[in-house]
Amino acid sequence: MSICIGIVINPLAGVGGAVGLKGSDGPQTVAEARARQACFAAGTRALPALLRLRAAADTACFRVVTAAGAMGKDACRLAGLDARVVAWPAGSPSSSADTAAACRAFIAAGADLILFAGGDGTARDVAASVGTSFPMIGIPCGVKMYSGVFAMTSARAGEVAVQCALGRFDVHPVELLDIDEAQLRADRASSRLHGHVLAPVDRTRMQASKAQLPESGLADIEAACRQLAAEFAPDTLYIVGPGTTMATLCECAGVRGTMLGVDAIVNGRIVAADASEATLLTLLDRWPSASIVMGVIGRQGCLFGRGNQPISARVLARVPRQRIETVASVHKLLSLVDGRLFVDTGDADMDRALAGPLRIRTGANRSMVMRLTC
Repeated sequence: MSICIGIVINPLAGVGGAVGLKGSDGPQTVAEARARQACFAAGTRALPALLRLRAAADTACFRVVTAAGAMGKDACRLAGLDARVVAWPAGSPSSSADTAAACRAFIAAGADLILFAGGDGTARDVAASVGTSFPMIGIPCGVKMYSGVFAMTSARAGEVAVQCALGRFDVHPVELLDIDEAQLRADRASSRLHGHVLAPVDRTRMQASKAQLPESGLADIEAACRQLAAEFAPDTLYIVGPGTTMATLCECAGVRGTMLGVDAIVNGRIVAADASEATLLTLLDRWPSASIVMGVIGRQGCLFGRGNQPISARVLARVPRQRIETVASVHKLLSLVDGRLFVDTGDADMDRALAGPLRIRTGANRSMVMRLTC
């Protein structure tokens, strides 16, 4: 039995991440990203998924419909994937209305599954156009990607689509989450559940949605952060990721960080707040001795690649793996689906270099070792 897969790419997805804009929603954000010389790389990020589909073309029975140009056809052509164009964007750059129109065209063309490349905003656009009972798979190309509709990586998304084409196609409802980017840029987290959508059941390849966990082990976290801050060495750059645990670390270090951005600390002072990738690379030129300190996303378990894109593969390449510190409560680590921590930097070589055992501070003089996967 042949299935039809509709492929749509949001060309603007993720453009605000590395330049510190915390998202890509809205024309003003895109204009600011252009002004900061952001890289428009959604098509490139989607390529590993499409290559997995192309590799299975001789064994799996499927056909592909897509949108014209950067919304799908260009990337399909690069992957060598035969795809019929059934939708055309109304203008350039494309808009959320173009994404919705493409998805409706896919259904009209007989699509059984939508494979989309973007972030949580794109997931909402797709769901709004096809309803919450149509199966979809998200290729993670955005900034936030907290919804359960996304695969762990682009390549994993392609693998899930292949399994669907082979007939292994059970689905279940997953949470559709999004964060108000204006609130996020103001350093205020405002996530919202927008309902549930259908996604393939695949515990090894699909990510879990992010969850706000009840406060537990706060004293242990504060003790771990206090001990780590006391160990900060002079003339060393400390790149601190986003999140409440990292906000506690900044307080213990005697500085006020941006809870939802990436900050840099040297000699007890903030040298960059809400830093971009370019800023971090410049700071690494000045202070080559550096460490990266991260928290863990509740339930989902992504360490790099979700909401912290300024800490890019290029930045990670400049910091030895043993200089990556992670802090999380035992409760949060036990909440991870299948005990899974993973990375998705967009660079397969870097992801493989990061994979392996990782020691995580859970309190003063206390830690757990977990395996980091990709």
